[in-house]
Amino acid sequence: MEKGIQIGRQEGRQEGLREGLQEGVRKGLLKALELGLLLKFGDRGMSLYPKLGQIRDVRVLEAIVEQLKTSDSLDSLAAFYRTAVADPEPSAN
Repeated sequence: MEKGIQIGRQEGRQEGLREGLQEGVRKGLLKALELGLLLKFGDRGMSLYPKLGQIRDVRVLEAIVEQLKTSDSLDSLAAFYRTAVADPEPSAN
């Protein structure tokens, strides 16, 4: 029984580490998006940021960061955002 408790604690710590790492990656991606929006589109670009901050899925945020690199308008980036949020596999677009 003691062995089972130890295993449970270890698994709990590992899960906590995974969740913490995911949240750290998420926050880093959001910072990248914030900076990218500001530099590329100015204050107007920041209008999209509150919506991006609600995204929990790191893969979706990664796809939006990649799209930001090549988007030539805020409207095209916003359209991609809407598609990525609606599509569980944003990299398939």
